[in-house]
Amino acid sequence: MNPRVLLPLLLLTAVLTVSGQEIQLSAAAIPSELLENANAVLRQEEVRVEISAVDKLVQKTTRIVTVLNKQGEGSVAAGQFYNGNIKIKKQQALIYNAAGEQIKKIKQKEFRDVSAVSSNDLYTDSRIQYLDYTPHSYPYTVVYESEIQNNSTVFIAPWDPVPGYAVSVENAAYHISNPLAIPYRLEEKNLDKLEVQKSSEIKMLSYEVKNIPAYEREYLSPPLQEFVPYLAIALDEFSLVGVKGAASNWQEFGKWQYDNLLAGKNELPASTVLKIKQLTAGAANDVEKARIIYQYVQDNTRYISVQLGIGGWEPMLAEDVDKLGYGDCKALTNFTKALLDSQGITSHYAVIYGGKNRRDIKENFASMQGNHVILQLPQEEEDIWLECTSQTDPFGYLGDFTDNRNVLLIKPEGGEIARTRAYPFSDNIRESHCEIELEDNGQFSAAVTRLSSGVPYGNIYPLGRQTREKQDMYYKNNWSHLKNLQVIDLKLENKRDIQQFSESIDLTGNNLVTKAGNRLLVPLNFLTPSLYSTPRSDFRKLPFEIARGATYKDTFIYALPENYEIEALPSPVKINSEFGNFSWSVKSIEKDNKTLVEVVREYVINEGRWEAKLYNDFRDFMLGVNTSSNQKAVLIATNQTK
Repeated sequence: MNPRVLLPLLLLTAVLTVSGQEIQLSAAAIPSELLENANAVLRQEEVRVEISAVDKLVQKTTRIVTVLNKQGEGSVAAGQFYNGNIKIKKQQALIYNAAGEQIKKIKQKEFRDVSAVSSNDLYTDSRIQYLDYTPHSYPYTVVYESEIQNNSTVFIAPWDPVPGYAVSVENAAYHISNPLAIPYRLEEKNLDKLEVQKSSEIKMLSYEVKNIPAYEREYLSPPLQEFVPYLAIALDEFSLVGVKGAASNWQEFGKWQYDNLLAGKNELPASTVLKIKQLTAGAANDVEKARIIYQYVQDNTRYISVQLGIGGWEPMLAEDVDKLGYGDCKALTNFTKALLDSQGITSHYAVIYGGKNRRDIKENFASMQGNHVILQLPQEEEDIWLECTSQTDPFGYLGDFTDNRNVLLIKPEGGEIARTRAYPFSDNIRESHCEIELEDNGQFSAAVTRLSSGVPYGNIYPLGRQTREKQDMYYKNNWSHLKNLQVIDLKLENKRDIQQFSESIDLTGNNLVTKAGNRLLVPLNFLTPSLYSTPRSDFRKLPFEIARGATYKDTFIYALPENYEIEALPSPVKINSEFGNFSWSVKSIEKDNKTLVEVVREYVINEGRWEAKLYNDFRDFMLGVNTSSNQKAVLIATNQTK
C-alpha cells in the first residue's frame, strides 16, 4: 500500500479510549507546539484516588507517554514502589511504535522487581516494580496502567502533571473520591496562569489541565516545581500503617507524631546514663556537655539506613542503638536526644528535607513531609543543630545538606516550624596565599596555603581522610589549568573546633608563562576562582538563582626569573554589582633584594534570586570578573649576563 495512504489510516485506527476520551497514539497526532523543546510528551495521565476509609486508599493510574528521543526515556515513569503496607494490585504496559501500532505487551510478572535501595547494608522492605524496556527506534509510546492499595492515608499522592524539563503535557487529570466526606486541606501552586478545569467538593475533587508546552531548562534556574502546576491534599483524619490520627495544623500534627512515633523510645540502660554522667562531669555548661555527648555518639555508633517501624517513620529504641551501635537518621537522632535527656539537656527531634538543593517543610500545610532527621539544641542567641548520622562533622556543623531551610520540631506539646542556620557569603570563605617561583622556560614551583570555612569547609574536609594518591588526583583535577602539576609535599589539617580546614601544598608544574621574543607573559590568575560559566541567553524566560553566596580572597606573589624585570603590569580593577563584588590589584614589591609581583584578589558572590530580565546583567558581571582575573604581567629580559 502507498505509505501516503497508510499513515492517515493509522492515525484513524491507532486510538485508545481513556475515561471516555479517545487518544490518538500516533506520534504524528501530537500538536506541533508541544514538540518544541520537548524530549517527551505526556499524552494523557489520569490519576484516580479512592479513599473508602480513614485507613484504606486505592490509587489507579493510566499514563501515556510518547518518547521522542533517548533523553526522554526517563519521563516514562512506569513503575511503582511497594512494601508490606502498599500492595500492587495491577500493573501492565503497552508499547506502540511511531505510527501508533502496538508492538509489545508487558505483564506485571515481566516488570523488573528490585529493592528500593542500592546498598546491601540496609534494613528495609521497600521495593519497586518498574518497566525495563529498551526501544528499537524513536518515537515510541508507552501506555502504563497500575492500581495500588494502601492502608496509610497520611500520604496521598500529590498532583504534579509536569514531570520535568523538556516534557510537554497534552492532557492530565487528577480525581479524588472521598465518599465518607473526611475533612481535608488543599495546597494549590501555579494554577492561576493556566486554564484548569476543577471541581472541589467534599466528596469529589477533580482537576484537569491541557496543552502545557515543555519548559526549557535554563542555566541557574530554580527548581522546576516552583513554576509548574501542583496540588497537594491532606486529610484531617488519617492513618499511618494502622496508627490513626487527626490533625489540621502543625501543632496537632507534631503532637500526633510525638505520641505515636517518639514517646517511650528514649529509655537507656542505667550503666550508659552513669557513663555519660561521668564523661560530662567536668564540663562547664550544658553546651560543653552536649559537645561531649555528640562526640560520644560519633565514636560509638555508625549510620545504617533502617526503613522499618511504623511506615519507616518510627525510630529504633534508644537502648537498641546503645546495644547495637548503629541506626538510621531517626535512630541516631533519637539516641543522641536520649543521652542529652539523661543529663537534663533540652533538645528537639527535627524533621527536614535533606539535600544540597534546599527544600522547605511547608509552613502553612501540615502533612507528612521530610526525608531526614536532625537534632536542635535551643539556645537564647542562636540554636545549635546536630547532624547525628555523621561520624566526622564537627559539633554544630550542618553544611549544604541541611542549611537554611524550614524544619518541623517534634515536641511533647506539639509541632513547631523552625529554620536551620544559614551560611551567608561572609561565612563561606576560601582564602589562599601562594608564593610562586618562576623560571624563564615556563617551569614553576609554588607554596600554597589555603583556608576553607562555612559550606566550603564541609566540601573539602573529607579530603583529609583520603589516600595520598586520591589527594594528589584531587589537586590535579581541580587545578587542571596548572600543566603537569606534581604535588611535592602536602599537609592537611581539619580544625574541627573552629570548623576550618587548612591546606599547605608544595607543588611544581610547567608551561605557566608564555615566551615572546625576549619577553615573558605571566598569567596572574594562579588559582582560578569559582565562576559561573554563563551562556548567552537573549530570550530567557525563567528567573535565575545563586543558592549560596561565597567569599574568595587570594594573594599571589610571583618571584621573577633571573635576569628578568617588570615591563608592564595591569591596572587595578573594581566591579560592584547587586550580584557581588570583585576587586583586583597588582603591584611590584621588593623583598630580600628581589623584585616580586604581588596580586591581591577578592571576589564576593551574593546569594539571591533575580528576574529573567537581569540575567544578561549578571552575565556581564561574570564576564568582567573572568576577564579581569585573566590579565597578564609582561616581563622583559635584562642585558645582564650570569
